[in-house]
Amino acid sequence: MVREGRFALPFADSVLARTLVVTGLGVEEALDVAADVGGRLGADSSGVVDLDDVRHEAADVLAERGATEVLRRLRVRWWLRTTRQPVVIAIGGTSGVGKSTVSQSVAEVLGIERVLSTDLVRAVLRGTLNPDLIPALSESSFSAQRMLRSNLEGNPLLVAFEQQASIVAQASLSLARRALKEGLQLVMNGVHVVPGLVSVPEDWPLFTYVLTVPEVDEHERRFVARFTTSQREPEHYLSRIQAIRELDEYIVDHSRRAGIPVIESSDSAQTVYETVGAITSDLERTFTL
Repeated sequence: MVREGRFALPFADSVLARTLVVTGLGVEEALDVAADVGGRLGADSSGVVDLDDVRHEAADVLAERGATEVLRRLRVRWWLRTTRQPVVIAIGGTSGVGKSTVSQSVAEVLGIERVLSTDLVRAVLRGTLNPDLIPALSESSFSAQRMLRSNLEGNPLLVAFEQQASIVAQASLSLARRALKEGLQLVMNGVHVVPGLVSVPEDWPLFTYVLTVPEVDEHERRFVARFTTSQREPEHYLSRIQAIRELDEYIVDHSRRAGIPVIESSDSAQTVYETVGAITSDLERTFTL
């Protein structure tokens, strides 16, 4: 039996194995590690162990097998779930770089239950505010210049996008502030996550990362492939690929100048674990884990 607080449940290999798989271990090895942990605990206990005992035993087995990166991710996951330390993980990038997929997977690996898209924030603002007040909110990020009402000189696309992103980012920041105040953990993603557009207090536990697709051919392929799992017509994006690539360059440039990690989005699983690796390093350093 495994005791957590006032409750105790039977130890289940499958439960531990599932957590190990989520944090990057292969299925067969995860089942083998879980069985090893269960055998060691059963041999050394009187029948009831604490959850911390299970975690310590699992850490020992992973260390013995040299699974150091899995162990790092697992320890951060355990720390987040045990301490309930409020954090906000923000993942940015232009359309088609995989923000939504990566965000959902990152949340699963880290055990964070809440995921929010800034596109939803924009949709709420657009439905609440009169379009004549903020025209740039009425279009997608890569088409915002269609509604641009500005005498500013420069690239109309980027001027309109900055107008839209600044407003949506400020509203999203208010949601992040609320989440932190209530002690919640949140993964936020969206094209409006642009370093430098809004001021973030230095003491906030907010960690930002940006995804990019370096090659235009791969970027176009993403939009075609995405249509197989969603209702978003690829032509809508392919016809605006130049603008999307321009926004990618703009966001990446701002991120690098701000010292924000930029992660090349290639294979989905690899991108997830590179992102989780960057988050793990930042949390370890910030909270001295």
